[in-house]
Amino acid sequence: MANGTYLGASKTGSGKAIPVTAAGQIDINALMQNIVDRRKKTFYDTLKFAPGAAVSNTPYGWCTSALNQPGQYNGGIPKTMLETNLTPPAGQFSPPYDLIINNLGFLFNADIAAFDLTQFLKLGWFEFKILEKVMWNGSMIRNPPGAGVSGATSNTSEAFWNNGTPEPGAIFWFGDYRKYIPPLVNFTCTLNFPETYNTYYNSNLPANVLAQAISGTALPTLLTTGKGGNGIQLQLWLNGLSDGPVQ
Repeated sequence: MANGTYLGASKTGSGKAIPVTAAGQIDINALMQNIVDRRKKTFYDTLKFAPGAAVSNTPYGWCTSALNQPGQYNGGIPKTMLETNLTPPAGQFSPPYDLIINNLGFLFNADIAAFDLTQFLKLGWFEFKILEKVMWNGSMIRNPPGAGVSGATSNTSEAFWNNGTPEPGAIFWFGDYRKYIPPLVNFTCTLNFPETYNTYYNSNLPANVLAQAISGTALPTLLTTGKGGNGIQLQLWLNGLSDGPVQ
C-alpha cells in the first residue's frame, strides 16, 4: 500500500487528501480530531429520605457525590448506577462530556405514600444553578419527569402516586431557552425546606397533618413504616443532548 493511501484511495470522501504523518503513514488523529458522539442523554442523581424522617432546613444537594463515591444522604454507602450515572468529579462534566439541557425532571419512587409526596411538593422548593447563576427554581410540581408507573389494582389499600403523568411528552421543555453546561463547569441543584408546618399553614394545620400527630413546630416529616411510609428516593433528571468520546 502506497504511503498516504488506504485500500488504493488517496482522498477522503470530501475530496481532500488523506492526512499522513511525517513517516508517510495515515494520521488517524488528524482524521478524527474534534469528532464526538452526540446523543440524547439523561443524567440523574438521587436523594434518599428514610421512613419517619424529618427533613432539615439545611439545603439538600443533588450531584454532591458521583458514581462509586460515598452517598451523602445514604449513610456514606458508595453510589452505584441505581443512584447516579454522574462520573467524578461531582457537580461537573469531565471532558469531552457536556450537556445542552432541555428540561429538568423530578422522579419520586413508585411506592411513595401520598402524604409524603404532598409534603415535598407543597413545602419544598428547588434551585438549579450553573456556576453561581440561578437558572431555574420553584416547586418540583412544575417539572414532572414524564416517566413513572401507572396501572390499576384490586388489592385493598394499594395505591400509586406520581409527580405528573408517566408520558415522555408530559414535561416542561425549555425549548429555545435551554442552557449549555460545558465540561469542567460547576452546576448545582438543591432542595430546600425553609418553613415549619405552623409557619406554612399559619398554625391552621390541615387534616392530613393533624391525623399523623405531627407537631406544628416540626419541619416536613415523613410517615413511619408503621403508618405505611416507604421513605422517599427522589431522582433529579437532567435531559438533553450530550457529547461523549468516539470509541
